[in-house]
Amino acid sequence: MDPANYGGIKGKLPSHVHYGEVILVVPHSYIVAVYHSMREELRRNTPGSTPIKRRQTSQVSQDVDGESGAMPGLITFSQDYVANELMQNFFTITQKIQKKVTGTRHVTEPSEMFPVLPGSYLPLNNPALEFIKYVCEVLSLDSNITNQVNKLKRDLLRLIDVGEFSEDAQFHDPCRSYILPEVICRNCNFCRDLDLCKDPLLGQDGSVLPQWICSNCQSEYDSDTIEMCLVEALQKKLMAFTLQDLVCMKCKGIKEANMPVYCPCAGDFNLTISALIEQVDAFRNIAQNYNMPHLLETIAWLMQQNPNLSK
Repeated sequence: MDPANYGGIKGKLPSHVHYGEVILVVPHSYIVAVYHSMREELRRNTPGSTPIKRRQTSQVSQDVDGESGAMPGLITFSQDYVANELMQNFFTITQKIQKKVTGTRHVTEPSEMFPVLPGSYLPLNNPALEFIKYVCEVLSLDSNITNQVNKLKRDLLRLIDVGEFSEDAQFHDPCRSYILPEVICRNCNFCRDLDLCKDPLLGQDGSVLPQWICSNCQSEYDSDTIEMCLVEALQKKLMAFTLQDLVCMKCKGIKEANMPVYCPCAGDFNLTISALIEQVDAFRNIAQNYNMPHLLETIAWLMQQNPNLSK
C-alpha cells in the first residue's frame, strides 16, 4: 500500500493493509496533517490576506519560535493533533494488532510477523510492542511534540502490559550493519563502501534473489565476488580471534607470559575480542538471504571446529 494514497487513519485498520505498512501510515498521517496546517497558517499570514496583528513580545512566544524555527500556531496544532486524534487512532490500531496477532500467542515464542533479514539480531516476538516503539521513535524526531509522544508511548505500553522503563520498552535499531569497503563495479569501475545489511539500493523482487545495485550506473554487483570477500573477511576475523591477547580484568594489563593463570595483581584474564559469535551470526544471515553456499560452508566448518563459540 502506498502511504501517499492513504491520507488518514480514522481509527480503522483496513483488512487489506499489512501490519508492517501501518508503521508507515501513522507517521505519514501526522506529516500530512502538519503540512496542511502549515500551508493554511502561511496563507493566513500572507500580507494583505488578513488584518495585520500586533507582534507578540512575550518571552514564551519568542522562546518557542526561536528554539524550533516553527510558527507558534503550527506547534500548537502538532501538539493537539498528537494528544487527541492521533492518540485515539493509535490506541485503536494497537488494540487490533494485539488482538489479531499476539492475543493468542505466548510472549516468549517468536513471531512469524518478523522475517529473518541480513541484519536481524533482536529476538522480536511482540508485534504490538514493536509497532509502538518504532512509531513513537519516528514521531519523537519532532522536538515540538516530545512531551505528547512520551505520554502517548507510556499509555500505549500500559495498554499491552509492558513497563515504561523495562528493557523491552527501549528502542534498539533492529538491523545490524556490515560494511564491505571499497567494492568496485565491474561495469563503470565506481568504488564505494557497501552496507550488505542496510544498502538503500538493494534491488529486491519476490521471485528472484536480491541484488546489490551500483549507485553510479545501476548495474548489479557480482555476488560471487562479494561472497569471496566475505569468506576472506571471516577468515581474518577468526585469525584475529585466535591470536588475540588476554587482558587482566583488574589492572587492564596485557598478559605477557603464557604459563601464568592469574595476573601478578591477582586478577583474572579475559579476552580482548569477545563478540565473534555476533559477527558470525551476521555473516550467516547474509549468506542465507543471498544464497552464498561457500560462505555457509565456511561458517559451518568454523562452528564445528570451535564449538565453544556458541556458548
